[in-house]
Amino acid sequence: MRKNRRDRGVVLLLTMLVLMVLAIVVLQLSFSAQVAHRAAGNLSRDLSNQSALRAGLSIGRLYIKADIEGDLAEAPTPPLDHLGESMLVDLDPFDFNEDLEEPTKLYMKIEDEEGKFYLPALVDQNGVVVDEQLERLTEMLEFAAIGDADTARRISGAMDAEEAGAFDEGVPNRKFYTIKELLSVPGITDEDFYGKTVDDEKQPGLTDLLTLYGSGRVNVNTAPRAVLRSLSTAMKESDVDGIVNAREETDEEDNPEVFQNTSYEELSRSGMTEETYDTISGRIAVRSSWFRLKMLARTGSVQRWGSAIVQRINATTKLILWEDDLRFAPDPEDLKKQEEAAAK
Repeated sequence: MRKNRRDRGVVLLLTMLVLMVLAIVVLQLSFSAQVAHRAAGNLSRDLSNQSALRAGLSIGRLYIKADIEGDLAEAPTPPLDHLGESMLVDLDPFDFNEDLEEPTKLYMKIEDEEGKFYLPALVDQNGVVVDEQLERLTEMLEFAAIGDADTARRISGAMDAEEAGAFDEGVPNRKFYTIKELLSVPGITDEDFYGKTVDDEKQPGLTDLLTLYGSGRVNVNTAPRAVLRSLSTAMKESDVDGIVNAREETDEEDNPEVFQNTSYEELSRSGMTEETYDTISGRIAVRSSWFRLKMLARTGSVQRWGSAIVQRINATTKLILWEDDLRFAPDPEDLKKQEEAAAK
C-alpha cells in the first residue's frame, strides 16, 4: 500500500514537471512567434517606406524638371529661383497604399543648396583655412545661434590639412565628402546639426545652412537670413532685413517681386549701400542648379529617412548623391495646419 502510494506520488510529480516544461516550451514558442510576427510586420513596413522614398525621389525630380520647363516656356523672362516657387514651398504629404490597413505617408521638402553657405570654400586648394571665409562662417553661426563661440573654428580645424592629428581620429582633416561628416567634429551635437524646435518653431541647424554643392554663389532669393548675413563681414542685420523684405514684396497681382538679377540697381531696393554691394556682388545669384530632397516615409510606427542631391542641367536632372539616414522632421506647425485642413 505504502509502495503504491509512493509510486503514484512520483508519477504525479513527474507528470507535473512534464506539464511545467511543456508549458514553458509553449510560452517560449508563442513569444518567439510574436517576436517573429512583429519583426516581419516591421520589415514589411520598412519595405513600404523604402518604396515610398524611391517614389519621392522621382516626384522631387519631376518638380525640378517642371520648374525648368516652366522657365523655358516663359522665356525671355529671366529664369529665377525663389521661395515662392511651387517646388520650394511647403509640400503636402503624399499618401501610398491607402487601401491597406497601414498606409504609408511621405513627407518631402525641396531645398535650394545654392541658398546656403558653400563650405568647400572654407579651405583653399592646399587644404589651408581661408581666414575671411572662417570669419564669415563664424558670424553666420553666431547670427543663427548654433553651437558656441568655437564651433566655426572646430569645423575649419576638421577641414584644415595642416591640423592633422589636432582633433579626434574621426576628424577627416580634408574637405568633407558628405554633410554628415560634420557630426564627427568634436562638440557638434545633433541639435547643432539638425536644428531644434522651440515653441513649435523650427530653428535651423548646420544641415539647413551649409552645403557642399554649387558654384559658391548664394541665391539671394532663397537664402535664409543667417546665410545672407554671411555674404560679407560688411553685411549688417539691417541689410539682411532689407533683402528679405524686398524679395517678399508683391505687385498688384500678388506676385512676389523677387530680385531679377544681381545688379546694384536691383539690390538697391533693399536699401543696401553701394559700398556693401561691392563686397558681395561676386558672391550672389538669382538662379540655382543644385537642390536637396529631404524625405521622411512613415508606415505605422516604422519610419525611414532619405535625402538626395539633384543637379539641374539644362532641361534635365541628375542624381548626384543618395543618403538614406539623414534625418528630416516635418515642421510641427505645418503638420498642425494639414491636420486641421484634413478635419474640415
